[in-house]
Amino acid sequence: MKSSETRVGSDIVNLVEKGAEFHGHLGPFLVLGVRAGLAGLRELGVPRKFGQMRVTAKLKLSVPFSCFIDGVQVTTNCTVGNRLLRLEDSQQGITVCFKPKDSDEELTIRVKPEILRYLMNKFSEGVSNEELAWEIASLPEDKLFTVAKQ
Repeated sequence: MKSSETRVGSDIVNLVEKGAEFHGHLGPFLVLGVRAGLAGLRELGVPRKFGQMRVTAKLKLSVPFSCFIDGVQVTTNCTVGNRLLRLEDSQQGITVCFKPKDSDEELTIRVKPEILRYLMNKFSEGVSNEELAWEIASLPEDKLFTVAKQ
């Protein structure tokens, strides 16, 4: 285990590892998706099982931003294939909206712009995907996201 990995809870580590296996590699945008998915489930009190909610992700549909999608899919069991995850191309950062089944409630989670800038700067400096992934896994949620319930 890497030093930053040791500061991460085992539930997050397990989902990050599952996400990396599904996605094909480990990276920070995948981990952002895992963390956002977990936050959405927790904030809405929705169990991690099929058909409990619908998710809409609004983001740039190109790598590395699109890696976020696989993290959300692995965490929430809402996928493009089961049509519970809808994607919208956006040049305005990364936003994910969670809508529980049988509820008018909605939760919107936005990745903070400073996190996106930080990651892009670190990529340009040559910092590895894996190192950045575990750093993102270990940061407090309030450093990563803004959360709004409607």
